Amino acid sequence: MTRHHFAEYAKRDPKDYQAFSDSLWNGFVSVTKVVGLGKFFSFTPDKLEITDYDPEATGRALGEVYNFSQGKEENTL
Repeated sequence: MTRHHFAEYAKRDPKDYQAFSDSLWNGFVSVTKVVGLGKFFSFTPDKLEITDYDPEATGRALGEVYNFSQGKEENTL
């Protein structure tokens, strides 16, 4: 199936597509948490909208996530 297939599906039956999409997402979240990959993903972000993009702050935050994923509690950057 291609992305065009899913785009047509969404146009043809938006309610059913939304249910499919929600189910797929919930499955991803469940599997991610069960197999222990939850520390690599944030499913409850503190802030959903980015109003002021700061590349340096983003880099620092990604460094913190990486350090945490490696078992390092403190930021060593």
